[in-house]
Amino acid sequence: MKIRFDQAAPYEVEETDVPFARAEGQELQARIYRPRGEADIPLAALVDVHGGAWSRGDRLTGAFHGRALAASGLLVVSLDFRQGSEAKHPAASADIAAGARYVRANAQRLGVDPRRIGIVGSSSGGQLALLAGVKPGAPEHAGTPIVRADGSLDAGPGDESVAFILALYPVADPHARFRYVVGRQDDGSGFDAKRLIAAHHGYFSSEAQMAEASVTRIVAAREARALPPVWVAQPELDDNVPAAIAEAFVQAYQQAGGSVERVHFPGARHGFIGQPGADADKAIALMRDFIGRQLAR
Repeated sequence: MKIRFDQAAPYEVEETDVPFARAEGQELQARIYRPRGEADIPLAALVDVHGGAWSRGDRLTGAFHGRALAASGLLVVSLDFRQGSEAKHPAASADIAAGARYVRANAQRLGVDPRRIGIVGSSSGGQLALLAGVKPGAPEHAGTPIVRADGSLDAGPGDESVAFILALYPVADPHARFRYVVGRQDDGSGFDAKRLIAAHHGYFSSEAQMAEASVTRIVAAREARALPPVWVAQPELDDNVPAAIAEAFVQAYQQAGGSVERVHFPGARHGFIGQPGADADKAIALMRDFIGRQLAR
């Protein structure tokens, strides 16, 4: 069977782990999800950025949607990256930029079309994916060498741009989310504010740095280097990233001239993409639809 993008997702998927970069002596691995078979044309690729409040999770966190998207004829590259509290912002962003450079630099070997590379992220990974998408080539995201096909390292600049972004319940404004969870410390609801406060402090050095990393602020201040088309999933019952944060991002992106599609998921909660179910199935179908429209442009 010849492989090409197909929203019906008819393909079996094979998985491999590869080193894609080396950060401060630490080898970073990627899990690659590939549709099994011979590609009819070079595949589109997705760089996948996991969530976990910038401090938990790894390249396997997004296995459910990684496999589901690869089954539609995409190459999905799910990244490990440096996290808090061992690393501070912008370490993760530098590693994710390296992931995009790795896929493009190895496009021929991976069977990928270098013009059709997108990025997907959830929660804190959504913030990191959005940040990578709007600030390709930012000096503060440089410095993580990628691994060449022969195993050598390449610390030089490369093309980190992405053609589109998918963001599931993204923490688009880390500072606004921090102030939100601080305000819920003693509300008696059982909400685990302390864990999220610690995670913010673990990755960001200060509230000023959280504000500096706000994609909403970057876009509104016209500091974005690019405005790729964005798809956003917003769960109705998300008490981790409140709707006001998503609303502010969507408005800022549209006002800056970017194209953004937001889909509401009635009754859904934060993190729903991680488990099989009706909401995850709906999201994956809509993500495939969005990707298909981007690839047809």
